[in-house]
Amino acid sequence: MKRFFLSVITILSSMGAFCEPLPADDILELVRTKLPSDPLELTGSLKVRTANGFTKANLPVGMELDWGAETPTAKYTIDKETLTITWNNDVPSYDFSNKKNKPTSDILGTGLTWADLSFSVLWWPNSKLIDEEKKLNRPSHVVDVPIPGSKNTMRLWIEKNMGMLLEAQTLDPKGKELRKLKITSIKKMDGMWVAKNLELRDKKSGSKTILEISDLVWKNPKPSEAAFDPASSVNQLTFDLYKQLSAQEDGNLFLSPYGVASALAMVYGGARGETAQQMDDTLHFGGQGATHPAFSFLREKLNGIQKKGDVQLSVANSLWPQEDYTFLPDYLGMTKEFYGSEIVAVDFKGDTEAARLRINNWVEAKTMDRIKNLIKENMLTASTKLVLANAIYFKGNWANSFDPKMTRQALFTVKPGTEAMVSMMMRSDDFNRAQGKDFQALELPYEGNDLSMLILLPEKAGGLPALENALNAETLASLEFNKREVMVQLPKFKQESTLELGRHLAAMGMPLAFSDQADLSGMNGKGGLFIDWVVHKAFVEVNEEGTEAAAATAVGIRPTSMPAMFIANHPFLFLIRENSTGTILFIGRVADPSS
Repeated sequence: MKRFFLSVITILSSMGAFCEPLPADDILELVRTKLPSDPLELTGSLKVRTANGFTKANLPVGMELDWGAETPTAKYTIDKETLTITWNNDVPSYDFSNKKNKPTSDILGTGLTWADLSFSVLWWPNSKLIDEEKKLNRPSHVVDVPIPGSKNTMRLWIEKNMGMLLEAQTLDPKGKELRKLKITSIKKMDGMWVAKNLELRDKKSGSKTILEISDLVWKNPKPSEAAFDPASSVNQLTFDLYKQLSAQEDGNLFLSPYGVASALAMVYGGARGETAQQMDDTLHFGGQGATHPAFSFLREKLNGIQKKGDVQLSVANSLWPQEDYTFLPDYLGMTKEFYGSEIVAVDFKGDTEAARLRINNWVEAKTMDRIKNLIKENMLTASTKLVLANAIYFKGNWANSFDPKMTRQALFTVKPGTEAMVSMMMRSDDFNRAQGKDFQALELPYEGNDLSMLILLPEKAGGLPALENALNAETLASLEFNKREVMVQLPKFKQESTLELGRHLAAMGMPLAFSDQADLSGMNGKGGLFIDWVVHKAFVEVNEEGTEAAAATAVGIRPTSMPAMFIANHPFLFLIRENSTGTILFIGRVADPSS
């Protein structure tokens, strides 16, 4: 089933940050996987005010969705009038409580129509994704939707990062705007964005109607559990964890937050009680029922990029249980079903060193020999019961490579008063560039445009600590990129980081998992397990051709003008992200390219 569901009151998915307009089926697939299978209901009150003084207040409004039913339904209510839409084999049928109504009918003299209320997206057949442009200064997808029983079309602007629908216009057959409904104020409620205020304008009559929604109440399940977005989870963890590390780790820094999140999500699958709640809050998960299917979808999305052949990108997970220790079949099955985990029994008790070497060999193979000796000697003991390992490998050429003949030796300011000689790559071309507060951002796409590197360069040589402190997922999502000619100077660099993350994760809010009070009874049915360590090792190399990156995590249980200048000759941040979901796969800090 492929359906697209949006409403005036809320949007039931977050579609991520797309760098290019996606085929309609791709957007539908992203949305479909995030919609709740359990019934969901939202109620509130609506106040309507028009420019000529007409007012209706305290109108009950509501939306009910039963997406997982054999015949899925969506029901809209405003006062005593309703519209119910039912799908049979993906074909929608409509039932109005007032039989005289149709999609373009005025509702209770408010000037609002049923097409406005549902944004017409429910009538998906024949809809088209036509463009990408900015609306309200935010990058948005543009979708055209035919209105049933009318020759008119509704054009929708869907914000890329939040998935929020920002505006809907009714157009006549010639494309002339007849009506416009736009959201002017939004709020986040239980992890989901909802509209608070809307404005409706009718071009023909010149009328304006203000809509105010209040007293919103969710019925079970909470949307934070029903519409979990793994990309948002990973990205929030990215900056939470990076801030912990950057404050305590000097010099260059590199890690894969996606790899860390995947490994810990497998642990989370066995967590219960307060331990699970702490992990849920700290890692920005969405409950056991939603988190694992969502990570499965994301893993398949990433591995699908590998199959296209433009870049090398592989994600692998494995579990290494003690051979004579009993883990619940349901737990092992969950890791295999949702994380594609290989499950290999080893003998930590009888031959700890052989088990260590076997796990390390698996990591080396999955990262093309870039991550060696992940688990050091003496990290495992005879009492180790389980090791969970995640490995991610990426190698991609730039969509437009740097010419090695242009690379020059140049000075890089490591810190005020300290400089290093580095190999500086140079290229002048059209790039997506954004201006932030005291920093600029540049996007360098890889072949195939599925992945990009984002470079965040402080305006001043000593500005990196302030940028690290201020940056978060929301700030990154709010950057407005515009394509223009840019002269780029970027140093070649290669770095490797080995990080023990346990104390950082505990400090972030999940200490129980690392204590003897941990409840990981979902793994073995009886408890008595805790996380002993979380070790993460990552490698990256950036040169004229492109980027090679790898990471592994193990958890032991136990416009046209003069070119703009982008000269990265002092410390900067960089991220590698998957573009269709916006998932940050890697994040790093280049403090000294020469080291």
